[in-house]
Amino acid sequence: PFWMASENKEMDGLWSRQCFKKWRRSDLDKTDRVFGSRFHYHIKRDTKTGAITNCKVRLVVMGNNMKAGEDYEDAFAPVPHATAGRVVIAMAAANDMELHACDLAQAFIQADKLPEGVNGRVFIRLDDDVVYEVLRPLYGIPSSARALHITLSKWFKEQGFVTAGFEDSVWVREAGGG
Repeated sequence: PFWMASENKEMDGLWSRQCFKKWRRSDLDKTDRVFGSRFHYHIKRDTKTGAITNCKVRLVVMGNNMKAGEDYEDAFAPVPHATAGRVVIAMAAANDMELHACDLAQAFIQADKLPEGVNGRVFIRLDDDVVYEVLRPLYGIPSSARALHITLSKWFKEQGFVTAGFEDSVWVREAGGG
């Protein structure tokens, strides 16, 4: 089927970014927990014609079976309020400033993994006899958004940014700074 190419692209990206380590089930500790995973499919369409432009596939860990305090510590990650976005756009328009945005490919796996899970490890199964240790934050793991926020915060601080008031997920820097 046409989804296979998208599934292969997702898995190739995860393997190339060293997201997994292969294990035999028999080599795991008795306390290690193995979680399911699945693919999430999303069809992108052209807004004018409705024609399919892209079939996106994302591997998702079945994190709904994870237990707080056992498999992960904290899932909280700050998210900017809509008001913050409107204020930034209004200030940029009023001061004839440019705004920039970016989109991270496979965003969560760009983050540093938090030391969580039983024995600090999370495993997923894709086959019956083989399991994979998850070495990077993945979609479905409750703390992945937090891991991304911590990684981005560290990078922004190194670049001379500071948080914008009470918004811990909005960063600003003086023009020409850093």
